[in-house]
Amino acid sequence: MVPLVISLTSIPPRFGQLPRVVAGLRRQADRVIVTLPRRYRRFPGNHAVPDLPGAELLRPAQDKGPAAKVLHAAQALRGQAVELLYCDDDWDYAPGWADAFRAGRAQHPGAVLAGATFGADRLKLSGPPIAQGFAGVMIRPDWLDDIAMCPPDIAWAVDDIWLSAAFARTERDVVEVSEARSLAAPLSDPGNLQDARIDGRTRAEANQACALSIGEDFGTWSHRNARNLEA
Repeated sequence: MVPLVISLTSIPPRFGQLPRVVAGLRRQADRVIVTLPRRYRRFPGNHAVPDLPGAELLRPAQDKGPAAKVLHAAQALRGQAVELLYCDDDWDYAPGWADAFRAGRAQHPGAVLAGATFGADRLKLSGPPIAQGFAGVMIRPDWLDDIAMCPPDIAWAVDDIWLSAAFARTERDVVEVSEARSLAAPLSDPGNLQDARIDGRTRAEANQACALSIGEDFGTWSHRNARNLEA
């Protein structure tokens, strides 16, 4: 069986619950990688790293935002025959969650597997679906190329849009694994990014702006309803 690596990132307001999340993930994977930047864009100052038994830490100098849940781990694992399953730090993943992805991989060997997705029509665009990280997304490390490793500033807060664009740009299908979604439950969410304004934008506005910008650069999603986004 191909080894399974689970990767995630976190922010200082959630460090208190991070050991619990990591311990649960560690029981479902061969390895767990946690990426914690040395300096945070939204949380200035120095922050003591929590003790995370059994996890491997990556400490990049640059804060790439929530996409750090997978970007640094994928880069470190390039060329290795592993499954890389990334997820969020404010959800609880019940026993059997990772196994649902393993079962999905047996049926869809070349696809991105996502516990949850949403259609581009939510952004008033047309094109491939967006894989949502909160319920987990399984890839192979080599599926994220050098372009994916460098999200532009407009994508900093909206990792689902940026990563889904990377998959679409390299023609990777996204397949939903609903069994995995049923085994994921939200925890408390200190430092909630959903309600935060980043560079003056709400999360929804950031999603739309990023999708439009990427659509122009990569041809990922259709712009035909772009005027509605600006209304």
